[in-house]
Amino acid sequence: MRTPDAILQFAEEPDPELPEPWLPGRRIIRPNFTLALSPTPTHSSVSRVRTTVDELDGTIAEVRAILRASGFVVCAWHVGPSSRPVALAKLLADRGFVPATRPPFEPHYTAMALTRPPPVALPAPGVEARLVQTYEEYVDALRAGLTALGETEDAIGKWVATAEAGWNHETRVARMTHIAFADGAVAGLGLVNYGPAAVLCAGGAVLSRFRGRGVYRALVASRWRAAAEMGKPALTVHAGAMSRPILERCGFEEVCGVDLLLDPELG
Repeated sequence: MRTPDAILQFAEEPDPELPEPWLPGRRIIRPNFTLALSPTPTHSSVSRVRTTVDELDGTIAEVRAILRASGFVVCAWHVGPSSRPVALAKLLADRGFVPATRPPFEPHYTAMALTRPPPVALPAPGVEARLVQTYEEYVDALRAGLTALGETEDAIGKWVATAEAGWNHETRVARMTHIAFADGAVAGLGLVNYGPAAVLCAGGAVLSRFRGRGVYRALVASRWRAAAEMGKPALTVHAGAMSRPILERCGFEEVCGVDLLLDPELG
């Protein structure tokens, strides 16, 4: 069965379709780009670029002005097949942009979609994944996931400082977070967000000492169940090099590639 166009587009460029984030996170939507600002100045991203060759330098300058005014020092430009102008990645590279190799970014993601239930695979004994049930579990999951992704203690502290605002936000996105346990210990995190047609797996990570036990697969299955209960039985994700093979085994299919380039003039 063919995946609906709305899900394919959401898989490639989800940011414009997501609910408004809670402060201090922000999302700025302009005709020529979407800019997402996280709680930490080392994590921002540009997507849905719709400009021209002649106007590209002006678009870059506009983004930089917003970032500098907000104190951001890292920004990754997400470039997929819908980005304009054509060959945007090369045009950015010609201007000094470099592949995003600085964690938690990767230079290339695969936009993927899951539109049918994942294969049933029982996790190892002692492994469980489910929605967080309390604010304390949400914070524990956030800390574990950010640690697994290699974030610094300073960055983790900035994310955690926004946890209460997220937990109480009207979108209830934070309360849709999934937590994994292994032998009773917090083992991993599965973030989600949602658009009109699908649910976005907005970040997932497992602490290194718990990997290889099916924790990540359990987080995928938990998020699928929750998405189906929401009436949105479709998951999308930007998969990195480590997660893509696992997601393929879970039934995700490739939609397109997305290159990430960092702006060298920030910082």
